[in-house]
Amino acid sequence: MGAEIPAVADQGALFRRLRAQLFRNGLRVALENGRVRLFTMIATSGVVAAFTFAVSLYLFNQLAVNNIPFKGAIVEALFDLLFFTLGTMLIFSTGIILYASLFTSPEARFLLCSPARADQIFATKFQAAVTFSSWGFVVLGVPVFVAYGIMSSVPWYFYPLLPAYLFGYVLLPGSVSAAVCLLLVRYMPRNRKQFFALVALVFALALVVWGYRVVLSLRKSLVTSGRELDDLIGQFSLLRSSFSPSHWMTSGLMAAARGNLSGALVPLAQVWSNGLLLFVFAAWVARRVYRTGYDRISAFGRGKKIYGTSPLDRMMELLVWYFDKRTRVLVVKDFRTFRRDPTQWAVLAIFAVLMLIGASNFRQYYSADIGIMDKYAISLMNLCGTAILMCAGLSRFIFPLISLEGRKFWILGLTPVSRDQILWGKFAFAATGSLIVAETLILGSDLLLTLPAEAILLHAVAVAVVAIGLSALNVGLGAYLPTFRETDPSKIVVGFGGTVNMVVGLAFLVTVIGVMVVPFHVTQLAKGATGGAAKINPWVFVGIPIGLILGVLATVLPLRYGARSLREMEF
Repeated sequence: MGAEIPAVADQGALFRRLRAQLFRNGLRVALENGRVRLFTMIATSGVVAAFTFAVSLYLFNQLAVNNIPFKGAIVEALFDLLFFTLGTMLIFSTGIILYASLFTSPEARFLLCSPARADQIFATKFQAAVTFSSWGFVVLGVPVFVAYGIMSSVPWYFYPLLPAYLFGYVLLPGSVSAAVCLLLVRYMPRNRKQFFALVALVFALALVVWGYRVVLSLRKSLVTSGRELDDLIGQFSLLRSSFSPSHWMTSGLMAAARGNLSGALVPLAQVWSNGLLLFVFAAWVARRVYRTGYDRISAFGRGKKIYGTSPLDRMMELLVWYFDKRTRVLVVKDFRTFRRDPTQWAVLAIFAVLMLIGASNFRQYYSADIGIMDKYAISLMNLCGTAILMCAGLSRFIFPLISLEGRKFWILGLTPVSRDQILWGKFAFAATGSLIVAETLILGSDLLLTLPAEAILLHAVAVAVVAIGLSALNVGLGAYLPTFRETDPSKIVVGFGGTVNMVVGLAFLVTVIGVMVVPFHVTQLAKGATGGAAKINPWVFVGIPIGLILGVLATVLPLRYGARSLREMEF
């Protein structure tokens, strides 16, 4: 008799046990060796959730003050916009994370060399990518709807249905993003310049059409009367379609808020069934094209890249004209690394577009003269969001720069530049980029919200202080607390130095915004509540010099100690 053929292993069960074991090991390591980091992450998420809850509670209170029904068409339109915006962000963020997990990580290369099926590898990476990209969606979404439930007196089952809706919804954009990512890698033309030029052209045309519609709606709202509310709700006609997943979410939660349990369960079934169907489709696509896509990008995606100079590099060099030639070369080097990695600049571009779209929609509310949200509250949210984006972005991309130079520092040592120049070059790169991005976002959104000149100037100064201070903190602490043995920047960020840097950066931006901007906004909100009778107390502006002093200290001290530590290091 021949040897008995062993049964085929259940790969799904194996990967489920693997994920469970990895989770237990990671949790044990975090509790034993990284308790400070773990509890810092939990505390940071709690602070963000509490702030979102407080702002949402205030805004829903404004609805009650303006006698706008909590369960009417206006609130439905706002929820449709909220879910559409968050879903769009999930599509891009999940795609970026999944691309890095499937096509650039050493673990993916190891698994592809094993007998594991491509769809099982994809499912493992997909779950990790969706979990990582959607935690912010849950942290931001739950407080908003809890505040809504408290203000509108919803039934008790609204709260247990809420996480079921949110966790089901993340499958929809995540699966779409995964399928598109796989298909793009497999079938993208070899001539990528032409492909991206075509995509940019289509995006530009869509942006022109959207801008034309916004201008028409603004012009119409200025010359018509009595139809402003209908025009406003009409702006969301596409999002309110019965085929839109964002509308399934809104209709289900609103049905639960009105006490219609059966009406809430039907959209919940739509969300989960379509999400699971799209996940199965994405897994089928992965089974068909993942291995060939990986082989294709390994064989052609990296080998034929020929890097040269770019007009953007020359523009960056012009922006730091005040440095000497050698320092400018170092700045351009870091900028090239940044622009060549789409996982770095794509998130900033997505946030900028969504922020400007949201600000333009809020501008329509004021043109329609319906007091849905106070523009000072919206502008403060935009400012805080931009500051948090800078803190996260700089911590992810700037803080690891010195650590990543560690193993190659001997190359820089052969160049005629001092270590202080290296540090100042990285600071110039971080500060210049942060100022350009942050000031553009804030000025654009404030102009769309038609804030007065003093508010726009105050925001511009506060953002400049936060951008320069955070840049110095990330560069200085990156040199003072380096991790030269690690080559993965994501692991450097979540290490001890990265955790300290994140906590210090959050404390700095909260303090600066709290002393420079919040008193002015509180006074303006009180002035609006009293019909303009209250006067602005001059003491409101006392926090501005305090914020400037904090900005100077946050710039000078980290760079000084970081430069001293870098000079004393041996490589």
